[in-house]
Amino acid sequence: MRKVSVLGLAVALVALCVAHTQAVDVSGRISDGQAAGPTQFPFLAGILISGTNERSFCAGALISRRFVMTAAACVVGSNTFTVLLGATDMTRIEQIIPVLNIPSHIIVHPGYSALLNRDDIALLQLSHEANLTPTVQVANLPRRYHTAFTFNDWAATVAGWGNTGNRDNEPIPLQQLLFATGPVVSNFVCGISHSFIRDGNICSSTDNGGPCNGDEGGPVWVTEGGETFIIGVHSFHYDGLFGCDRGRSSVHTRVTEYLTWIEQNTDVVIRA
Repeated sequence: MRKVSVLGLAVALVALCVAHTQAVDVSGRISDGQAAGPTQFPFLAGILISGTNERSFCAGALISRRFVMTAAACVVGSNTFTVLLGATDMTRIEQIIPVLNIPSHIIVHPGYSALLNRDDIALLQLSHEANLTPTVQVANLPRRYHTAFTFNDWAATVAGWGNTGNRDNEPIPLQQLLFATGPVVSNFVCGISHSFIRDGNICSSTDNGGPCNGDEGGPVWVTEGGETFIIGVHSFHYDGLFGCDRGRSSVHTRVTEYLTWIEQNTDVVIRA
């Protein structure tokens, strides 16, 4: 029964994407995003959500063959999740893997608070291991020594299938994965635009584009010495009358604050 359900869900998703297929204005507001290539960000995951959560779709990152990291806000209030891998183009999804509806497979950080913008991180255990291919790969997490880094002014990239902000009632997910890159901004500067910015947060500029509705849970990453690794999980952004406002930092969960928790709850080994 589960296989039939997942297949039906995949067919429905592909039909939705085809029905709404149109040229993506990559200069639009990701919001101000660029189209990603099939093998450019192979650790990106789409997450279909059903239940009582107001969200029906989020992004995430494959951090091992068995685990996806996302935002707690995407998980709380729902109990059915289907992970889409190798889905740079949503009409060509390479792997569709459900998450079993048992507590040990849906792990929300115990300190999570939507009201206080705290500990917005969760882990989903896949029902079976992902097959690694050129378009499906495991992301790198920070090393232990990165816990001393603020990453201020580093170029950070965020990607997702969320709204571009170009028009109302835009279907989510978009067919094409979009990405945008901007500098990490200090928590002090970020706190000017947002309340309750904590050590567990990291923020990035949206002047050159940034996340919008449907991009929650997606990874934020940087590159050091040729190695790309995730420093954030997108938590929230300013969503005003005219869409996802440029000029206000987007707020993410700072992954270096949660390395021990991730290691304790997954099969990931954090490098020194």
